[in-house]
Amino acid sequence: MKRPLTTIKDCIDRIGKSFSDNSALYFSESDLQSELFSFLLHELPSEGRIPNTSVWGTQRDPVLRPFSSRALHTELLLPEGRIDLAILDLDNVTVSVNSRGRFGHLQLQDGDHVFIEIKASRTNRSQITSKPAWVKSIRSDIVKLGRYGHPCFMLCFDFSGILSNTEIEGLKAEAKQNVEIRYFVDPCKDHWFHSAETANHAMHRIADKASSR
Repeated sequence: MKRPLTTIKDCIDRIGKSFSDNSALYFSESDLQSELFSFLLHELPSEGRIPNTSVWGTQRDPVLRPFSSRALHTELLLPEGRIDLAILDLDNVTVSVNSRGRFGHLQLQDGDHVFIEIKASRTNRSQITSKPAWVKSIRSDIVKLGRYGHPCFMLCFDFSGILSNTEIEGLKAEAKQNVEIRYFVDPCKDHWFHSAETANHAMHRIADKASSR
């Protein structure tokens, strides 16, 4: 799994740099997830056969059509919760269908799977500015990823500079060994005035407009 892990880390570094260079490219967590998916899909495009299948709800032993899929998937629903991005070891995936031959669910065995969770402090409508709320949301995913034994990445995109370096390191220390936390901060920290002079000028213009009404 050395090469895929290296490839995954390179894609994470790439979106982290893009976020740091221009956070306005991303209005929400969905934007970040979509772009990381595209990076990963470009690097891990190949399809593979899923050799393990099962049929439930019948005593018959029907022959199933072959299943072929990519390793990369989004919003993978597992008993422990939903995973934003998953790179699966297809040799250790079982596809289950029901007695009518309809797709039922996936089961994962121990294998070289990789899970990625993404947290962004901005949504399309608002953003998180409360430190306790932001930390709570990150911790919930750290706990979820810690239930798995394979490599996991927790990616945090902080648009406002909510946490200090000490607080970030404290969260990293809470994660189990299989969970790597990557924390990216928008350098402008949601202050979009170009400079103090520009900011003062803009505030005066707003005040002038208000007084002229």
